[in-house]
Amino acid sequence: MFTCALAQLIRQALATDGGDPAFQAIVLQAQETAVHEHVQLRRARAADQRAVRTATNSIAHPGKLRRMPAGAVREALARLHALAAAGSWAALAQAVERALAQGLTEQPELRAPLEAMRSSPALTRLQRGDELLRLDAVRRYQALCERRGPLAGSHAAAAKGRTSAREGERAEQAAAAAFGKLAELLNRHREGAAGYRVVRSLRTPRGFPGTANKAKEEWDAALLHGEPGAAAELILLAEIKASPAAAMSDFPRLLRGLRRLAHASAETAYAFASADGEARFLGASLRQLEPVGHLLPSHVIYCCSATAEPPPQVLSAASKAVLLAEPASLAFALQVARGKSPPHSALAPVWNELQTAPRLRAALHQYETAAKARAAMLHPDDLVAAVERSLDQS
Repeated sequence: MFTCALAQLIRQALATDGGDPAFQAIVLQAQETAVHEHVQLRRARAADQRAVRTATNSIAHPGKLRRMPAGAVREALARLHALAAAGSWAALAQAVERALAQGLTEQPELRAPLEAMRSSPALTRLQRGDELLRLDAVRRYQALCERRGPLAGSHAAAAKGRTSAREGERAEQAAAAAFGKLAELLNRHREGAAGYRVVRSLRTPRGFPGTANKAKEEWDAALLHGEPGAAAELILLAEIKASPAAAMSDFPRLLRGLRRLAHASAETAYAFASADGEARFLGASLRQLEPVGHLLPSHVIYCCSATAEPPPQVLSAASKAVLLAEPASLAFALQVARGKSPPHSALAPVWNELQTAPRLRAALHQYETAAKARAAMLHPDDLVAAVERSLDQS
């Protein structure tokens, strides 16, 4: 059943209409050597651009040129700088050749830098990268990449990053306001005794017991109870997310972080730095954060102010991508792309690996993880409303 379903998923991902552009790009890269070369060169492109521009600036920076007398040498160097700044790599290589041929090397301080630029592997790679961009296969690959989302380093990607940052800031503000309201309600209920307070961005102290091992070490918001200066009791711990989907990838790190906090010595007081000053906790309070299996303690929540989303899918987009990227899946897809009809039994290695390979563990438990993260998620307004009802009833 699994291999048959995965085969169907691969064929759907390869479909021209409604397929998966990210997977199609991976398959095209495996098919076309030029596309593979383009991807390899693109990874080094930013570093190569910096190297070539740095080499150009060493002899042709405008600050250096202002101190040079007017003439052919200064004009040639200014031309080199303009071409490097514009990213015209083929024209830059030709200009370097002309500069060497026209006798600029008569100046000893220019000869070695110009010859180094002419033989620069970085400049050669940049020219080759531009040549590849003119090939049809590479253009199809780029079109697929653009369909799956903004390219890294592009203006669109930067704009998307800024939007995500603003959404995250709004989520943090909403959660901070809700936690502040909780502290106010609880302190008022205690007839003005200010025993509850909120701290943000708690950081696990260095040298804390247990091993970090990719565990969460910074905690978004916490509601504490205790007198100032004394070790406090942890009442509520929250991780803040801009969207419910963001909690799923965070969930394993959260569990690891809580298990580490539960290594605290019961009688020891631990000092946590935070955005609101130092917060001290008794180890006994931290030990209560120990997850039961893969379930969060009841006083650890996700806080999310986004609008409600539909329930998580049985197979998320991220898990689909992981399964499709398996070697057997890619080999199957290549045969399909070449017009062949491989049997779905060829995908049996994916099934075997799914049950045991650590790299596939997140995909195997994806639905269970998503359901648990959603179960621990509250809207800030609902959290405040629940506490208000509870206090009214008491």
